[in-house]
Amino acid sequence: MSNQSAHSRAPTLLNHGTEMAERVRNLTPYEPVCSLTEIKRNAGISHLKLDWNESTIPPAPRVTEALLGFLHSNAGLNLYPDMCYAPLLESLAEYVGCRTSQLLLTNGSDAALDLICQTYLDPVDKVVHPTPTYSHMLQFAERTGAEIRGVTGENPFVPHLQDLVPAIDERTKIVYLASPNNPTGNVHAPADVLKMAQRHPNTLFILDEAYFEFSEVTCVELVDEIPNLVVTRSFSKCFGLAAVRLGYAVAPEEVIANLRRAHNPKSVNMLAQVAATAALKDLPYYRRFASEVKRSAALFKGFCDQRGIPCHPTQANFVLVQFPDVPDMARRLAEAGVYVRDRSDQMPGVLRITLGTKSQTMEMLARLDRILAGKPSRSQGTRP
Repeated sequence: MSNQSAHSRAPTLLNHGTEMAERVRNLTPYEPVCSLTEIKRNAGISHLKLDWNESTIPPAPRVTEALLGFLHSNAGLNLYPDMCYAPLLESLAEYVGCRTSQLLLTNGSDAALDLICQTYLDPVDKVVHPTPTYSHMLQFAERTGAEIRGVTGENPFVPHLQDLVPAIDERTKIVYLASPNNPTGNVHAPADVLKMAQRHPNTLFILDEAYFEFSEVTCVELVDEIPNLVVTRSFSKCFGLAAVRLGYAVAPEEVIANLRRAHNPKSVNMLAQVAATAALKDLPYYRRFASEVKRSAALFKGFCDQRGIPCHPTQANFVLVQFPDVPDMARRLAEAGVYVRDRSDQMPGVLRITLGTKSQTMEMLARLDRILAGKPSRSQGTRP
């Protein structure tokens, strides 16, 4: 073949490109709705970022000290992270109340959920879950080609595990339960989870406990009782380490061994390991914050009750509030420097609002009160 004929074909080959996998072509991208761009654009305004259920306060001071110490020691950002995780695993096992062999660290709890789906799901399998629930998990499952079956209960704010039973069959490989659930805040009683997992021994039950530090309800103790359970948790919520991405799975040793087959141990970076190890040394700091969030929930509920606004507190760090025109209220709050999440796609007429400290909540409610009274919003002033 001449060089001329070869070159004449090149543009055709390049323009054709490579087709993506069929299962990816049919996916709907996860579209993040984030207020950071607006916050950075208006740095002089006192902002309240209450849209992603992040911690509203910085991590414990010793976390910052540990990170600075690591950087100043020239410990090796040029090197791959420690892939044994020994110091962190030992502290985490003590905190969780399990053995280190029952733990697997991941790059955020999202990575743990994704890893479980990649490890256990084939296209012929099915995933069952209450709806509405955490949508990113559903995308992880959908990416495997598995069938996704959501089950809607009569009341979205009441756990309805028994309603899932008719949907579980021999193809059901995973049942996904977020507890507390995002966005409803529902918490599943460990006794109910135990009964269902025992009833369906060939189905893996995922308990997503990203908000455990607020609810203090956990299924971790069931790991030693049943082989078909995995609990995932996060350092992104109460611990305030969302930026460094660290999560973990707690499961029977056989499940952990299975997950390791597809796990990339390099994915847990050293800054995350250093920060989490330090955070676990200052648990009173985080427990005080969790208590503040509970007080904020009561404050928020009282405010709404006085004004006849439907409000649903949760055992997580957010409340759900109903307004006649949710997009308009979200826009007006943003103009006042308060960023919240419109959850109308899952629950019509509902705003999800992250809770922080009592002083932050009082500031948020003051701005909301001005909006409800038809007064100009005030977002200038001291940052709460």
